[in-house]
This record gives sequence, structure tokens and C-alpha cells, in this order.
Amino acid sequence: MLQLTHLIKSLYLLLLHFNINYSSSPPIHLNISMQSVNMKHILIWSPWQVSCSTVNYTVQFQGEYELHKLNGTWVDAYDCQEISENQCDLTSDLASNSDYCIRVMTKCDNKTIWTQLPLPFNRRNTVLLAPEMTTVIEGDLVQVGFSTILPDMTVYMESWSEGDEQNALIHVIRNFPYHFSIATHRGEKMCFRAEVLVEAINKSCSIHTRCISTPKTADFGILVTVSIAVVVVVALAIFLGCSATCFGPYIKQTICHREPLPNVLVSVFLTSLTIPAQISKKPLIFLIEKSSHTHKMFQTICFVC
Repeated sequence: MLQLTHLIKSLYLLLLHFNINYSSSPPIHLNISMQSVNMKHILIWSPWQVSCSTVNYTVQFQGEYELHKLNGTWVDAYDCQEISENQCDLTSDLASNSDYCIRVMTKCDNKTIWTQLPLPFNRRNTVLLAPEMTTVIEGDLVQVGFSTILPDMTVYMESWSEGDEQNALIHVIRNFPYHFSIATHRGEKMCFRAEVLVEAINKSCSIHTRCISTPKTADFGILVTVSIAVVVVVALAIFLGCSATCFGPYIKQTICHREPLPNVLVSVFLTSLTIPAQISKKPLIFLIEKSSHTHKMFQTICFVC
């Protein structure tokens, strides 16, 4: 009797082993999960492990509106009907802040298995990753930009000079391309910090403080340029002054050239000159002077009364 009991127990364990490890029956459900980052909702599930000639998946969802207003109707996800992939993008389908129940229908040949997401999903549970903040210096301006990885985001940015955080200015950036320009002084160190809000779900994330120093080289360059310009102007003025002093007479002689009076004209002038006697009783003296340095004739008529 004892041996018979032992034999039955052994057979039962053997049958259970074969049933677990070699059964061809499909599993009851898939492993389903939702990955939601920056308002992008991706439903994923494990692939069907049983051999089938054809396998496809269909995704459906049910929100609070469908549950209470449409008598528990399930809605087909538009882009996830009879697909072969084991994931589905539900970003456009889950468009409200209600709780959604989601399920996947697996069709293996003629068999249909429904598997539901263990917990309802709400897009408020999405994980927000902070956008990247960039700072670029252009002259006296600091250009601050933010990558647009979040839909319809609003950026609240604080800016202040280093050591003056209590007087920080707040700038609100609502529109693409999410850039802002801030005027600074040369050599000043500016700090920036931002809070990004997604108003659709009233959820925000923070961007850590970043400080940037504007260079002083531009002021030195301007000083050097002005100094060079002053030196050039002074040198040009000195050159022109020296030129006028050294070459002035030559230039004047070249431009205003005067020919000497010929001797023939001098003789004719003296011969034809007659003075009535009644003008004066004293003799008239005519002096003709000839310069030997300039080779020009100067005529002087002196009337001695």
C-alpha cells in the first residue's frame, strides 16, 4: 500500500512537470507597461511567446468620459489596430487629464487574448525632463535659448549679476523658438536659472543655475584702435605742416610764376613818359632797380617835389 501511494505521488509530480514546461497552451496575459516622458506616452508589452502562423495586436482605451457618459465603451487607438509591433504611441489618444484604462488584444491564429494595463494611466504622471539651456555672448548681449522638448511649455527665467541674486529679474518666455536677449556690461558675470511649466498638466521642472562672464578684451581693442587713429592723425598733421614750411615757396613760385619785365619795354616806357612842366619845378628822378637774386625787374618812379 505504501509503495502504491509513493508511485501515484511520483506520477503526479512527473505529470505536473510536463504540464508546466512543455504545455503548448498560450499564456494568460502579456507584460504591459506605460512609458511616458515629456508628454509622450508609449505603451509597450512583451512579445507573444507561443508559435503562431500570424500574430497581431490591437490596442483600446477607456477614459472617464467613455466610462460614465458612453456606458463603458472602449475606443480603438487609431494607429494601433492589428499591428505586428509590440508597442503603441498613445500620445494623441490620451488627450485629457482623466484616468485611462488600456488593454491589448492579442490575436494568434484563431485565438484571442485580452490583457489590460494593471493600473489606470493619467498623463499627469508623465516624467518631465528639463530642457537644455544654452548661453551665447554676442557683443554686449547674452543670448539665452532653450531646447523645445516639451509641448506648449512656458519658461520662467531669472537673471541677475553675480552676488545680487536677491534683485533677480524674472522673464517669461511663452513662444517658439524660446530665445531671450539680455544686455550686459563688459566684464560682468551674469547668472541664469529657469523653471519650465507645462500648463496642460500643471507640472513643472527646474533648470539649474548657470553663470557666464562677458570678456573684457573688447574694451582693450577699442582703446588700441582709438590710440592708433589719434597717432595717425597727429602724424599726418605734422607731415602736412612740415611740407607747407619746406615746400611752400617752391609751390608758390611754381603756381604763381611771374615773368620779369623785358629791357625793351623799360626803355619804351621811359621814352614815352612826359610830364608837364607846370606840375613841378623840381627835376624828376627815375630809378630803375634790377634784382640779381630773383632776376626780376622792379621799377620805381620817385617824384621829388
